[in-house]
Amino acid sequence: MGFDARASTRDDATSDARDVERVVRRVNRRISSAVGAFGSDATGPRDVEGEGGRRGATREATRDAGAARLLVWFHGYGDVDGGAWREFCEVVARARGSASGRTAIATPDAMRMDAGNGRFPRAWFKPRLRVRRKDEREWTCDGIEDAVVRAVTIVDDAVRKYGIQRKDVVLGGFSQGACLALACAKSELSDVGGVLAVRGYLPNRSREFSELKPDTLILAGGADPLVPVEWSLEAGRLTGGMVTLRENMGHELCVEDVYRARRWFHERAVANGNCIANHTRLEA
Repeated sequence: MGFDARASTRDDATSDARDVERVVRRVNRRISSAVGAFGSDATGPRDVEGEGGRRGATREATRDAGAARLLVWFHGYGDVDGGAWREFCEVVARARGSASGRTAIATPDAMRMDAGNGRFPRAWFKPRLRVRRKDEREWTCDGIEDAVVRAVTIVDDAVRKYGIQRKDVVLGGFSQGACLALACAKSELSDVGGVLAVRGYLPNRSREFSELKPDTLILAGGADPLVPVEWSLEAGRLTGGMVTLRENMGHELCVEDVYRARRWFHERAVANGNCIANHTRLEA
């Protein structure tokens, strides 16, 4: 019996679609749990050695010294750890039906912060919200500068490790992690290859924009209760980025977000002259 290339292609596409759907379900379960951290009075674990690896650990899904590019992904407020997003990053970094190839993936952990009421969620900084907390104190973006310094260190260490340049790096993140990626690209990491911000906004900082602005994609939810759409649109205006709005989506992902992110990611790789050998098909 001869090899049926069309059947193989259909099988690959079906398998890939299942992977995308599974990743979205898993990510949304974590998001739902993390969002509860904003209003929960439950006691959270303190930051201790041995929990999810060393304190503030950076995990890498790909350790190939010959990696041609790097995707650094910052998780959201209150998430379990950065490694929980590794599967999502792998799906975004591959073309349909292909392995993730020569893309290294770093998923750093935020430190735990004292959010009051005995709670210590992972957070990059104190988030900006429209609402007030139960204790009537307003949220601020305190800690954003320290988070940016750490992000720069993560990127520069990886650039040296893999022998790549900053233009070969894509910064990405969800929610507060998206905010951190956008904040870094405002000045200190304005020479990276791109920024993928999912359900995020641009935190207020004293620094002015660099003249060099990386290619930016912002995936926004029109019904997001935590990141109002006007915040995402403002970030797009200030960064010169493209905003893709899912009008009926809240603070969660949909499969269309994954496909849009994947197409954008591979367009960046091609634009930087780093076509991935195994990535022969891009999502239409």
